[in-house]
Amino acid sequence: MPSISQRIKLTKRRIDRAVFPDRGERMLRDTDLPGFALRITKGAKTFIVEKRVKRRLWKLAIGPYGPLTPEGARERARDLIGKLVRGEDPLQERRELSFGELADLYLERYAARKKSIRNDKGVIDNHLSEWRTRRLSTITRRDIALLHARFGKDHPIGAKRIVALLRTMFARARDWGVFNGDNPASRIQMFPEVTRDRFVHPDELPRLFLALKSEPNPYIQTVFVVALLTGARKTEILTMEWSHLDLKQRIWRVPHTKAGRSHVIPLPDPLVKLLRALPRIQDNPYVFPGRHGRHHLVNVFKSWTGLRKRAGL
Repeated sequence: MPSISQRIKLTKRRIDRAVFPDRGERMLRDTDLPGFALRITKGAKTFIVEKRVKRRLWKLAIGPYGPLTPEGARERARDLIGKLVRGEDPLQERRELSFGELADLYLERYAARKKSIRNDKGVIDNHLSEWRTRRLSTITRRDIALLHARFGKDHPIGAKRIVALLRTMFARARDWGVFNGDNPASRIQMFPEVTRDRFVHPDELPRLFLALKSEPNPYIQTVFVVALLTGARKTEILTMEWSHLDLKQRIWRVPHTKAGRSHVIPLPDPLVKLLRALPRIQDNPYVFPGRHGRHHLVNVFKSWTGLRKRAGL
């Protein structure tokens, strides 16, 4: 995995301007406090301490940028570096983590390698934020079963994913030696998943395309046209990059499908015309940029709901 290193003073302005790498990691090392750094991976910016003491190289995650300011992270880094220099083991002190600390550790060490890191972060932020201050040993199987039951009545698939994420997080905590108890997310009785397939009928297509024409966001409009005309998966479409497209040859190379192999999809002329008309965001490789032009679109559910209403579906 490629790694890029740069020495700068870590300030909010410079961190905000730092771009995410397409793969691998980028290290920004602070010029004011040796050992304090920011690790940038695809979709994550995390403050760390990187210090060699008596031939041992310590790499300790402080926390993600956003919840942590550069000033707050620098103070934590100064404290950790002081302990290392005095011969103390900061990891030993942190054996009993809070759930929030485990969540940060999980996103930094494990989820950063997954395509679904944004989904995991969304579940943690939206459904598990109340647990951030709780110690891991206080979270019981009953807590998780109640959470699953409350959420699963209306969203059985989402409830299953929450439990699966918690099971993975506690398993990693055991592997990393920061949690010694039984995995509280194991042996949870799941709600059955009910599949509901629904396809657009030929007589509905004219209404759907008419509704698409009224969509004010050209990126959203094109996402749905790609879905209709190629049959590609939602994640493949939302993570489409300009480098994957050859509009002259009218082909789209999907580098990683669910089956784990690349795939070439021919593009019809109307779709090529739409793609050529899309504005490109500087320093953003994605065809469908997310909020404020950063990263890529993640969720188009609300747009799809509005589109179906306008089309009378």
